[in-house]
Amino acid sequence: MSASGRCGDRSPPLLFLAIIFFLILLLPTASVASPAEKNVLLFHSYHEGLSWTDGITEGVCSALEEGNTDVNLYIEYMDTPRIPSPRYSAEMARMYRLKYADVRLDAIICVDEYAFHFLREHHDDLFPGTPVIFCGVNYFEDEYLAGWEDCTGIVEATDVEGTIGAALSLDPDVRKVYVIDDNTLTGIANRKVVEKAAQAFDDRLVFTIPENLTLDEIKDDVGGLPPDTVVLLMTLTRDGNGTYYEYEDAITEISRASSVPVYSLTDPYIGYGLTGGRLLSPKEHGREAGLMALGILNGEPASSIPVKKELQGRYIFDYNELKRFGLENAPLPAGSTVINGPQPPVLIDRSVAVAGAFAIATLALAVLFLGYTIRTRRRSESALRESEEKFRALAERSFDLIFATDAEGLFTYVSPAVSRISGYDPAEFTGKNFMFNKEDADLSRFESFFADLREGKAIEGLAIRIRAKDGSTRYLEINAAPIMNEGVVVGVQGVARDVTERMEMERIRTEAYARIEQNIEQFAILGDEIRNPLAVIVGIADLHCEERHARQILEQAAIIDGIITALDRGWIESEKVREYLRKH
Repeated sequence: MSASGRCGDRSPPLLFLAIIFFLILLLPTASVASPAEKNVLLFHSYHEGLSWTDGITEGVCSALEEGNTDVNLYIEYMDTPRIPSPRYSAEMARMYRLKYADVRLDAIICVDEYAFHFLREHHDDLFPGTPVIFCGVNYFEDEYLAGWEDCTGIVEATDVEGTIGAALSLDPDVRKVYVIDDNTLTGIANRKVVEKAAQAFDDRLVFTIPENLTLDEIKDDVGGLPPDTVVLLMTLTRDGNGTYYEYEDAITEISRASSVPVYSLTDPYIGYGLTGGRLLSPKEHGREAGLMALGILNGEPASSIPVKKELQGRYIFDYNELKRFGLENAPLPAGSTVINGPQPPVLIDRSVAVAGAFAIATLALAVLFLGYTIRTRRRSESALRESEEKFRALAERSFDLIFATDAEGLFTYVSPAVSRISGYDPAEFTGKNFMFNKEDADLSRFESFFADLREGKAIEGLAIRIRAKDGSTRYLEINAAPIMNEGVVVGVQGVARDVTERMEMERIRTEAYARIEQNIEQFAILGDEIRNPLAVIVGIADLHCEERHARQILEQAAIIDGIITALDRGWIESEKVREYLRKH
């Protein structure tokens, strides 16, 4: 797969060749960069995600970013070790021919044996005239560049002799070296490097280089090695069964099984069970290749840049593995780096120690004070919670409505008594306006009282009508006071009592009193209105009626007069009742 863009851009690894060709046919042809840009192809043998490959990419990008040239970086991952098909190289050539037909490349950086030898075969066909910088090539001969003038690079000059020499320095009794290598192009190149280096130890060491073993067979071998042996891990990306392994997985499995220290030549293995060695950093290796490419982009011919073959890497050892084999106190090469080692004691100046002790004492006192403060605050919070719980228990049992609002009159708490009074649930009031369905006649009076609350004044005995949920009218009597915080009103708290029954009794009393007043007045008038016609009737009877009839009329008149007299006495009693009511 490939990635195009600035340094740091990545793409998913190559999975299936058919998918690649399908996607390439769907994608539009790559556009030619503007003249101000330089196009560089970073051509990897392995896949993205491999620690060695990612380290090379990081190093190349760090170098290119330092230049003043605007670089458009393309990244290709051949992923060859995981696809051993003999047709793969030819198919890849066809794909790259199609993909880069319209892309003008200014330089190519190829990494490791597969990409290097692929370009040796296809460079003139695919990228004619484009200068190439190689890196990560383990075994190199000058004849590889015969007739290829636009190519230079950096040989992965690993130091087998230095690493074996370090192993002998750690354990002078070592007599054998068990070499782990595979049959990939990189493995074949590594085998040549080891065979050449072994000549320096002909009189002292015996090198064993088994071929085409599976990982399980290798683990069986290293698990039974005698104590006068060390393991030299060159590369194991594909074992005898064709199974692919990441760097970290391979060294972890081998180190766990091995009865003797394991050494290597590249630092992706360190920290996963490798004892150590003179290790080459992929980031530093890639950076050197990037600097070479930068020189070419700035006009330096590739043919004028000599191939770098100097030994590279630095001695790195893992203290945990040294200790595992009892080598933690053995002498190491000068300038060695040890990871996972114990921290050396730190010497502190006396004045600094005194100041530190004083600071620690001060901090201890501060911690004690903070602890006391925290305990006090927790007690206060506990007491406050207890008080709030008691208040809430009282409020929820109260027959009166207890409420609290914010400064805008929105309810923050309403006690359950509101359900009995109005039929509404308390939750229906949270975040709502101060009162509910106020009668129009009471609205202006209520707003006036609430304005007083906002000004910090308390109100008492505010009688107001509300409309209950069932549509009936209820009467509330409200006592409320503002909640103050540093002189500012932040809310209101109060109690509202349902006085509907009391107001109804007052209404009935007022109506009864008015009726009594009306009856008393009627009593006063009724006597006069009856006596006047009665006197006329008596006079007419005396003058015009026979004695017998007149006597009957006068008898009835006397009866009526008695009734009127009784009414007069009732009026007097009613007047006394009225006076009593007026008084009480």
